[in-house]
Amino acid sequence: MSDAQPTDAYRCGQLYAALAALERLSAPNAKATLDRPGARATASKNPRGALKDHLDRVVTYLMRAQNQRRGEASVAIFRSIPDLLPRTRELPGSLTSAQQEEFCDGWHAQVQALDTAPR
Repeated sequence: MSDAQPTDAYRCGQLYAALAALERLSAPNAKATLDRPGARATASKNPRGALKDHLDRVVTYLMRAQNQRRGEASVAIFRSIPDLLPRTRELPGSLTSAQQEEFCDGWHAQVQALDTAPR
């Protein structure tokens, strides 16, 4: 990533990590469908196809997490989502190989940020 602004592919990776974390907090077994084998690779190729339904469920995830006494962490993730959306405000339908690497870089950065966030 050469410029100061994250690319849309990078932001999609960050968004993926945030949605997975929010879904995990909402699940009684703390497992997210985005954690399934191959899910991240699929999303890095086609973010729109992989993330659209999860974006539609974000309020449901938040409410479920709050019902499970995981509200504070879930609210912080929920509030971060608008900043992680692509600048175009449209999820890309496909990413090139280079963009897929940016997606993974964004995912790694967001996972690290979530791991170090106060709880």
